[in-house]
Amino acid sequence: MTMIYTVDAFNRTDELLDFEIEIPKEKLPDISMVMNLSASDYNDFVAGLGGFDLTKEQVKAIENILNKHFFMDDLDFQISSGEI
Repeated sequence: MTMIYTVDAFNRTDELLDFEIEIPKEKLPDISMVMNLSASDYNDFVAGLGGFDLTKEQVKAIENILNKHFFMDDLDFQISSGEI
């Protein structure tokens, strides 16, 4: 079982996935701080049980953690986890 963690960007018009950014597992503790996740939510997320909507501010903070720029005003963002 391999877990993958991503920031997902969705088109607001058709709600289809536009792109995703993979999150290295070692960055999860920093990102959980941005997300203000409870210990229970963090454990569920790391186990692949969930996703969360992201605010513009959270996306920008995650960009800084990942050292990548991907925010666009016309997209909706979520963070998710799952098995591949």
